[in-house]
Amino acid sequence: MTPSLSIVLSILVVPPAVLPTEFRPLAPEALVRNFEQPGYARKDKAVILIHGMKLFPFRPHRATVAEMHEFQHSNEDLPSALASTFDVFAFAYAQTLPVDAYAHAPGLRVAIARLRQAGYGEIVLIGHSCGGVIARQFVEAYPEAGVTKVIQVASPNLGSDLAIMKTGYHRVQSAIVESCVPAVRQEMVAQNRRLIPPKVEFATIVCKIPGFDGDVLVWTDAAWPGDLQRQGIPATLVGINHFDAMTGSASVKVILELAREKLTRWSPEDVERARKVMFRLDKDKSDKKDKRPK
Repeated sequence: MTPSLSIVLSILVVPPAVLPTEFRPLAPEALVRNFEQPGYARKDKAVILIHGMKLFPFRPHRATVAEMHEFQHSNEDLPSALASTFDVFAFAYAQTLPVDAYAHAPGLRVAIARLRQAGYGEIVLIGHSCGGVIARQFVEAYPEAGVTKVIQVASPNLGSDLAIMKTGYHRVQSAIVESCVPAVRQEMVAQNRRLIPPKVEFATIVCKIPGFDGDVLVWTDAAWPGDLQRQGIPATLVGINHFDAMTGSASVKVILELAREKLTRWSPEDVERARKVMFRLDKDKSDKKDKRPK
């Protein structure tokens, strides 16, 4: 067992009782004004936006607190667009533990329980990058918690090659970075015996930019891996880089469509057709990995 995987598994055996998190309403304005008051739910549907990893090499103290990311502010396009159909919330977490810990720590469970108590019939998790991994692990581990749909956006289900690098981050963030090393994520997937619950709608958005088989940080086969394909999880391709995936107009449009529409599992034939687009199976595959770090 690699040292990184040992850290991840130890966290999962004894989940942290206290992990700095923040849960707040974003939109519409009436929800924000009346949050915490009885009957604050304005709609039957709620969305929780979950951020991914952000590195703080020069200000490591920021990694020890829950901090909202750019797209998790009420004036951004995504929350504003979602607000016509959903009450929109944001969930943030400190970034000092393996990514796997956040799905099992109390913060997200408490937030979702509060929404259920408020009367929301549908609860959608939209997770960017590692946030999508957290959302997936949450519904796998807690299928009765009340989440009805998950949308992953540019999520490293099988890790990111950049996590192998030992520079660019402070040691306080070593645990979360190392938990995204491909070998660690692949081992976690291999050991996982849980499936995405059939009653939970699920989709993943794969981001690509020209000349890459991915979005700079996450490769296509890591965002939509074989275990999701075998479960018939639908994937949508968006031409955008990893960093703009939650703010770019093209991806915001796709996220909004997936959040609103009914998501169904794909047949093996559907998956194979999508694979030909995602992985260019109808072309020479010899160049598939030629741009990856050596």
